[in-house]
Amino acid sequence: MSPARRRTLALGLGVAAPTLALALGWLFAGLRERTMLAEQRQDELVQAAELLRAAVRESLEELRRREDARPFEHYGRFYRPPEVLALGEAVALSPLAGEPDDPRISAYFQLDPDGRVRTPYALEPGGSPRALAVEATVAGPEFAPLRALSFGSAAPAGDQSLTLALNDMGNAAYRDLADARRGDALAAERAQKVRLPQTSRNLVTWDAIQSQQAQSAPPPQQASAEPVFEAIQQQQRPASFKGNVPSDGSGRTLPKKHVVEDIPQESGPSLDYSPMAYLRLGETVVLQRVVSHAGAGSVQGAVLDRGRLAGEWLTALVARHALPEATPTLAASAATASCALARPVHDEVLPDLSFCFPAPAPPPGGSLALQLGVLLGLGGVVAAAIVAIARAARRSDELSAQKTAFVSAVSHELRTPLTTLRMHAEMLQEGLVASERLPVFYDDLAHESVRLSRLVENVLAVAQLEEGRRVLQLRPGDLAAQIRDIVDDQARHVERRGFPPVELALPDEPVTVRSDPQAVEQILVNLLDNALKYAADARAAGLRVELAARGDHAVLRVQDRGPGIPEADRDRVFDRFYRVARERDAHTPGTGLGLALVRELARGHGGEAVAVARPGGGAELQVRFPLTPAPAAAT
Repeated sequence: MSPARRRTLALGLGVAAPTLALALGWLFAGLRERTMLAEQRQDELVQAAELLRAAVRESLEELRRREDARPFEHYGRFYRPPEVLALGEAVALSPLAGEPDDPRISAYFQLDPDGRVRTPYALEPGGSPRALAVEATVAGPEFAPLRALSFGSAAPAGDQSLTLALNDMGNAAYRDLADARRGDALAAERAQKVRLPQTSRNLVTWDAIQSQQAQSAPPPQQASAEPVFEAIQQQQRPASFKGNVPSDGSGRTLPKKHVVEDIPQESGPSLDYSPMAYLRLGETVVLQRVVSHAGAGSVQGAVLDRGRLAGEWLTALVARHALPEATPTLAASAATASCALARPVHDEVLPDLSFCFPAPAPPPGGSLALQLGVLLGLGGVVAAAIVAIARAARRSDELSAQKTAFVSAVSHELRTPLTTLRMHAEMLQEGLVASERLPVFYDDLAHESVRLSRLVENVLAVAQLEEGRRVLQLRPGDLAAQIRDIVDDQARHVERRGFPPVELALPDEPVTVRSDPQAVEQILVNLLDNALKYAADARAAGLRVELAARGDHAVLRVQDRGPGIPEADRDRVFDRFYRVARERDAHTPGTGLGLALVRELARGHGGEAVAVARPGGGAELQVRFPLTPAPAAAT
């Protein structure tokens, strides 16, 4: 590789490397920015999901605390409010007997140790259609773990039956009051004597309830429900209450580790309350607790309305707490593959329902596809530039080599006539030429002078055309007549080269074209000179010059029977400084400018020059001139 080519390629690489480095840096910076924005967006979605989950937990915890605060007596149809002292108002309808004040709850129930299902909707089990529906639900197989939580003896025996008898006592008091109003004296007497006990509450953990179950030989299926209470949160003690060491009503003090809170209200029996907790029973969710006294415990709870939980309640909660740019939809937890982020609504209550956050909008800052496209386009441009520079460098080397060969050829072409001219002039000056040889010497001097002049004219003509300083003077004329005159002028030159006279084939009619006579002479003389050089081995075959009109062009053909021009070189022979690389032609004189000048002058006339193979062997060079339309005849 030449030094110039190496410098050119180094320049191209010096430009391409920083450009590609900057482009790659821009791409990597864009990718990093997109990654950071995506991570930030993901963090925002996680925060939005946790905010919604926290709102769900808080709402369900608020419901749990409210239900946890209800006293045991509310789960019966009638009870004696602590603030009512008048005999006529000794009992009141349970606040749970009507429609639940929270739409998420569908019904309340109580499971007694004897297996009886109580509701606040009737005095006795089965006393109303609504009570029957609730009792059927609680008696179903899904509620078996919950039924196993009740324990103790169902036989009334003083304090031991308190958890079983409180509801019955309230109902009996209600009946007595009703009978007394109708005039029943015995009922009125019983109503005057009734004293419903006011209980106090001890909040205990499941450990304490479990201990009482063990003492009372709970049913075998208890173990299946036991884990429900392992993670129960202890309820906080209200600030207005003072803590006392609770007892179980029989004088025994409960271990302190089992006591969560002691809320004394009035003197009377003390019941142990486990905190309300959520429990899933198949597709049903309940809030439940165990209330026990003296070895007997009942299960109280509320059945949640799953349809409302998963429908209007969650929809309203999402509308209230979701961020505008991160609003999820609700989807089944098993169908969240298309979600950008999915989180269960609640791990215990609604684990099979998830918040589904859609895929975030593309981060700002442009499209990655656009960046990749720009980078690929820039890479293509840089690669094309490098290829173009490499080709230019190669072409520069080729031109440099051609110009070097041209200078060498011109020097050789100039040296030959100059040497002849000098030698003949010196011999004439010294009188060394016999008188009979003088015409030959004079003829050689003239011939070499013409040859030298032609070489110089070709070089000057090419330079003028390249610089745009030569303007052809085109005027209409008979091209056939011009060709005949040029061939006649070149006849002696052809004869001196050992060729027979040129075979001339011209049309009988004039061939009118707009041409520059001097340029036409240069074209034909260079074509003949090219044929004389390369057809030297076929002199006997001679040369042929033909002119014919073909369509709207006049075609000039110069034919020889030399070696011909290879097909791959037929177009390139008209390039400047180009010569066909053949061993037999290595020492043939020439500058590589003659045919290049022919094409330039042909194009200056609006035509073209081409090389074709001659049938039968040899070369045929054609020059086409546009014909000039004949003037219209006068009328």
